[in-house]
Amino acid sequence: MSDNQLTDRKKALLGLIIDKYVETAEPVGSGVLIEDGEVELSGATVRNEMRDLEDDGFLTHPHTSAGRIPTEAGYHYYVEHLMVPTKPATRIQTEVQALRRRAATEVERPKAIGRFVAEYMGNAVILRLERDNMYYTGLAHLFAQPEFRDLAHMVDVSSVFDECEERMEAVAEAIADQEAVVLIGRDNPLGYACGTVAVRFGREILMAIVGPMRMPYARAVGMLDYIRSL
Repeated sequence: MSDNQLTDRKKALLGLIIDKYVETAEPVGSGVLIEDGEVELSGATVRNEMRDLEDDGFLTHPHTSAGRIPTEAGYHYYVEHLMVPTKPATRIQTEVQALRRRAATEVERPKAIGRFVAEYMGNAVILRLERDNMYYTGLAHLFAQPEFRDLAHMVDVSSVFDECEERMEAVAEAIADQEAVVLIGRDNPLGYACGTVAVRFGREILMAIVGPMRMPYARAVGMLDYIRSL
């Protein structure tokens, strides 16, 4: 979708709503944005703009709530036009560098960093070390997310890890070069209900952060870009 299809005010509101929803996992109402001092607009203006964003397909609202949540299209627009990758704090960079130095082997190094990234992101990490060598970690973090409290949903997503060799091959095909890519919903080989941020290290090694569609993409991209820079 073209960047100029939304006004600057709608772009700002969409970004605020997505950031707030990622943080809280709760539908976002106009009152929340106004009370938090996020916007200097009247409640009626904010509600009208949110209604327009819903009509445009970027937001929706659960039947039981007056607040809105992002749609898959909303996340795509956010990633393509609004997101600014967040570089990890100096303390996190120092820990990653220490893990690299302490790793006993070339194989253990990405595994150790993968475990750290899973903890840092609160989501799962899948590593393809070679075409037939998969490693994943952080499942407890992933299934602790509110989206996966439903047993049927959790079982559906868990199948991703049973088939991760084939699915990671599809992720590899989606990465044109070594820069981090974001795969959301129907574009995501690791599950329609998920978001994935993946990066390639050299020819064979892939690292993918797997979370709900409501995941902090800016933080994930910033982290993988930093690791890639090492």
